[in-house]
Formats: sequence, C-alpha cells, structure tokens
Amino acid sequence: MKIFPPFSLYQKLLAGYLFLLFILIVPCVFSLYSIYKIEKTISTYFKRNLEISSSLEYAKNLVPSLEAEARRLVILHKKDSLKQVKQIIENLNTKLSIEIAGNSKQLRKNLSEFHTTLSLLSKVIGAYEKKAGLDLPPNQGPDPSDEAREQEIKGLAFQLMVLLKRAEFIQKASLKSRSLETSRVIGQVKNGTIILMLVAFIVALFVPWALYIYIKKPILYLQKGTKAIGSGDFDHHIPVITNDELGQLARSFNDMAKSLKEIDTLKSDFIAVASHELKTPLAAMLEATRLLKEPDIGRLNERQSKLVEVLNTSMERFKALIEELLDLSKMQAGLLNLNKKKVPVLEIVNTVKEGVSTLLSAKDLKLKVENTDNDLIIGLDQKRMERVLLNLLDNAITFSPEHGTIKIVIRKSTIKKRTFVQIAVIDEGPGLKDHEQTRVFEKFYQAKTAPRQSGSGLGLTIARQIISAHGGKVWIESPPPKELAVEEQKGAAVFILLPL
Repeated sequence: MKIFPPFSLYQKLLAGYLFLLFILIVPCVFSLYSIYKIEKTISTYFKRNLEISSSLEYAKNLVPSLEAEARRLVILHKKDSLKQVKQIIENLNTKLSIEIAGNSKQLRKNLSEFHTTLSLLSKVIGAYEKKAGLDLPPNQGPDPSDEAREQEIKGLAFQLMVLLKRAEFIQKASLKSRSLETSRVIGQVKNGTIILMLVAFIVALFVPWALYIYIKKPILYLQKGTKAIGSGDFDHHIPVITNDELGQLARSFNDMAKSLKEIDTLKSDFIAVASHELKTPLAAMLEATRLLKEPDIGRLNERQSKLVEVLNTSMERFKALIEELLDLSKMQAGLLNLNKKKVPVLEIVNTVKEGVSTLLSAKDLKLKVENTDNDLIIGLDQKRMERVLLNLLDNAITFSPEHGTIKIVIRKSTIKKRTFVQIAVIDEGPGLKDHEQTRVFEKFYQAKTAPRQSGSGLGLTIARQIISAHGGKVWIESPPPKELAVEEQKGAAVFILLPL
C-alpha cells in the first residue's frame, strides 16, 4: 500500500530547487548566527571588563584617601575622620565585591585577599575606636601605641594598593587572553563558513547534475525505445524507472508497442496465409500459359503470342513476389534455417556476376570486382548469400545509367580485435537522401528515385534479415566513400559486413 502518491516531474524539480536554495542559505545563516553570538559574547565581556576596570580605578583613588584619613584619625583623634574611614571602607566593599570577578578564579582570589586586608584595617580602626573612645583632649601629644597603629595602617594600605595593581594586571592578562580566544573563535567561524560555502558550492554543482541525470536517463530510454519500435522491433521494452510523467509515457510506449506487435503479427499471418493460398492457382495459371505455347493446343497468331508472353511475365513477377512474402514471413517468425558451409567469397561473387550478365548487357554496364585477398573463405549459407548479392546487384543495375560502371569491392576488416569480410556494391546512380538510407530496408519502401515497376520493395528487407541471421550488418552510404566511389559524389554504396 502506497502512503504517498508518486511525485510529478514538476514536484521533483521544485524539491531539487528548494534543496539547492537550502544548501546555499545554510552558510549564510551559520555565519550570521556565529557573528551574533561572538558580538554578544564580546559585548558582555567588555561590559564586565569596563565595570571591573572602573571599580579598580575607583578603588586605587580611594585607598590613598583611606590611608590619609586613618592616619589622621590615629594621630589627631578626629571624629570626622572615623566617619570618613568607615564610609570609604563601605564604598570599597560595595564597589569591589567578589561577584564582579565572574568566572575568573585568579581575580576572585585576588579580591578575596583584598577584602581580607580591608577587614584587618577595619578591625584596627574598630579596636582603636573602643580603646581610645576618641575622648582624648585635642592638645594631647601622640601616644607611642598610636604610632604603632599608624605603621600598621600604612602597611595595610600598601598591601591594598599591591592587591589592586595585581588585580589590574590579572584583568589585563584576562583581556589579552579573551582577545586571543575571540580571534581564535572568529578564525574558526571564518574557516567553518569557508568550508560550508565550499560544500554548498559542490552540492550546488552536484544537485543540478543529479537532476539532469535523473531526468535524462528515462528520456534516453524513451529515445532508444522509440527508435527501436520505429524500426519495427516491437518486442523492445522501455524500462519504467519513475512514476512521474516520463514513467507514464514509457508505459504508454510499451502498450503501443504491444498493440503494434499484435497488428504486425496479424498482418504477417495474413500475408503468409494469402501468399500460400495464392501459390496453387498461380502455378496452374503458369502451367496454362506454358501449354498455350505448345503446338498441340493450336497455333497462336502473333498478337495472341504477345498477350501470352505478357501474361507469363506478369505471373512470373507475381510468383517472385509471393515467394519473397513467404520467405519474409518465415524470417520474421524465426523459421529461417541456414545451411552454412565454408565457401570462398570470390566464388559467390563470380556466380552472382554470371547471373546478372544478361541484365548488365541490356544497359551496356561494366561490372568490376576489386578483391584485396583472394583466399578469403567464410562460413555461410551460399544460396541465401547469393540471393542477397543478386538483390543488391539488381538494385545497382536498376539505378545505374546506361554505359555506366558498377563495382564490387571485397576486403578484410578488423573491428575491436574481430576479423570481418566486407563486401561493397557501388553504383553511380542518383543516390539516396540521408533519411532514405535507413528507410529502404523497411518492407515495401521504395526510393523516390526508383523507376516505376522496379520491384516489390522487399529485396533489401530480406537481405537485411539474411545478413542479420549470419551475425552480420548491412548499411548504405550515399555518396560512397571517396576511395570506393565509381564517380566522386555520385551513386550509393551498399556495405555487407560478415564475421570470418
């Protein structure tokens, strides 16, 4: 059970086009998305980096103030300094929270040490505040313990500045590392985009080629099939490889070939039966005309004798036509039995030459035989091959002008490491047009240049059947090749190729 209906040719072409469009869009989408992600990452990182840098700069500016106010508090016991110190410490804790370090372990560790140092400073200030209470008279001189606290505050402030500079260095190193990482990612995106573009380009070349092959293949089958069916091979089956319009067309051609074969079989059967049934009365008629010439029947006057002669000639032609039709029916039915034996090629040609000597004399024609190898011996049915050559020579005599020349050329030929004998019958008649050079082998077809009552139109058809049964090939070239022509650019050459 088919779930989906067969796709039409238009749908297949549309699918191929959409796939091609998709392949071309993918690298663009990948590049745009990658650029968006990189831009977003860089924006986020540099925003955080700017925040950290500004916080570090802010802290670097506050630490000297913190040191100054703390020393002022310890030495001069100013209450307003205590408030300033607490405010600065609170600002530093807020501005340089550990969270701004993000995923940087080094910066987080550094800020943790910074807050630890800041806590120690807060404890020093807190301890001083509890102990002194800030109630000392303003004119009282410095206490030795105050000087110790002052030195401790200076050390802690120095430590804070060192940690801030280290944090600044870590941040710059992180910025450099992130820049290198960003450059690496951009390079990867660039290479990925180039690879995708190359793949897309290759696929863009492959998809039209694949579509072309996909569509061309059934069309070639159709072309080959129509040529075979047109030449009379109704058993040829066109492969149906698709379910689209081309597949439907192939099925239609196969159905047509089947119908034509049935019609051709009926026609051949009719011709065979009709020809066979006509032989008996025709034989009686020929015997009657022969008896009319006998003196025992009675003497005929001159006019009656001419009429009997015309009747006898017409019936002989009719008999030859019936025999050709019967032979053709047997060949098409596959009943042609060949009596093969080894025969010199020249012997066959000489026998046929003698058989047409009367016809040659009637038109004062010369027959030349050119043989490049006198020892050529071939296995074939001699009688049938003589019939083929007789048909070819009869055609050559019919088309040749009076006082002309006909050539028979015999030579050995090698094709694809196989040896053949080639026999060519060449005349200097009007020749054939290109489209007629294959049509003359069809049943009952006669060339337009043929004289009236030149034959039945079956001679070349029977010749082709006999040559094919011998595993050979027959064809016509008009005008003949320059090296074989009787007269350049005139006439026709019938070639026979038989395996040795």
